[in-house]
Amino acid sequence: MKKLLNVVLVLAVVLALTAAAGAQESLVVRDESEYAAMTMDELYEAALKEAAEGKSLVVYSETGSVNKSVAEFMEDFPGIPAEGTKYKPAVIAEKIPLEFQGEPYADVILTSDGTGEFYLDWYKKGYVTAYYQEAVEAALIPEFAQYGLPLSIEGDVWFYNTEAFPDGSPINNWWDVVEMKEDGTSVYTVTSYPVSNLNFVSMLTNLVKNADVLEKAYEEKYGEPIEYTYPADAGVEENNAGYEWIYRYLQIKYIENTSASEITAAVAASTAEDPVLGFTGTVNLGDALELGQKVDIVLSMSDFNGFSRAKMIYLFSKSDSPAIAHLYMLYMMGGEDGTGRGYNAYVNRLGCYPSRTDVDSSAWNTVSFEDMNILPSDVEYVYYNYLDVQDFYNFYSEEFK
Repeated sequence: MKKLLNVVLVLAVVLALTAAAGAQESLVVRDESEYAAMTMDELYEAALKEAAEGKSLVVYSETGSVNKSVAEFMEDFPGIPAEGTKYKPAVIAEKIPLEFQGEPYADVILTSDGTGEFYLDWYKKGYVTAYYQEAVEAALIPEFAQYGLPLSIEGDVWFYNTEAFPDGSPINNWWDVVEMKEDGTSVYTVTSYPVSNLNFVSMLTNLVKNADVLEKAYEEKYGEPIEYTYPADAGVEENNAGYEWIYRYLQIKYIENTSASEITAAVAASTAEDPVLGFTGTVNLGDALELGQKVDIVLSMSDFNGFSRAKMIYLFSKSDSPAIAHLYMLYMMGGEDGTGRGYNAYVNRLGCYPSRTDVDSSAWNTVSFEDMNILPSDVEYVYYNYLDVQDFYNFYSEEFK
């Protein structure tokens, strides 16, 4: 019996070590086609041959910047027909598996991986590959490049009304957001997305993952350890400050909006007497300021201001225009050295940061990426936990209605 137990223990240790090693192994399927090693000039020559055969470029993108990008691409590379369409990430997540099984249209996909589905499923199922051109890969920020080819980085953060609060942000702690008055009403009205929004549920799940940081922030605010009020039989991990924050969030006055413009407009229309906080992407600050909205992002939260996520470029594995697709992806990254104008359409805007370390964004960002103090989204953690977060959110949102 003792020998058997020893064998079992040895096997358990081996399995644990194997699992740990596997967890660190990248799931990315790298593109190893002949096009991966071509220069931009070589790709253009090959792309012209494809175009002569009646082939073209089709891009699915979560951002409307694709229209400007594709138009400039056709100007810079005459003879290559191209079109781009904007879709929400959830729609892209539905379309690609269908096209993989049926009639393929897409060649290049640009989207955020809010729930980790693209990283953990798409490579494994053969839907996409990751194109790392040698010079480009050497310049990428490693923590984002581990999931594929990142184009740009944005943050999801809090917005406040600068006219109502001219001296700066009224909140400095995550627990400020969900604070209640003595009469049981909310200190702030909060507006963000429904939990079906992939980026919003990703934020909530990352809060659950960083529960220890939220615990510390709670004690900083109240001077005592956190008091857990969500039920112990809620079906999720007990005594997790992330779930406690969500539980309290669902008891305050919050408004679900489906677009960033609605969120920033609600913040801009609020007053000091009836303040509204908004949670959305940093890239929406520029759009809000162009509309004359008196808003800004909160940079004083304890201990982090939000979460960062990358827009990723994927090569659809069933593309029938591989040379054109590779040419466009390299163009999107600014070419080998990052100086090409193809990078500008997606990156040169307030609240958007380059994924390349050799590209300076200070011309359009007054706050550096480091000073944003935002944590990178853990896409693997989100993938395995976001459904629990959604269920928790949906159940208690109904309870508190």
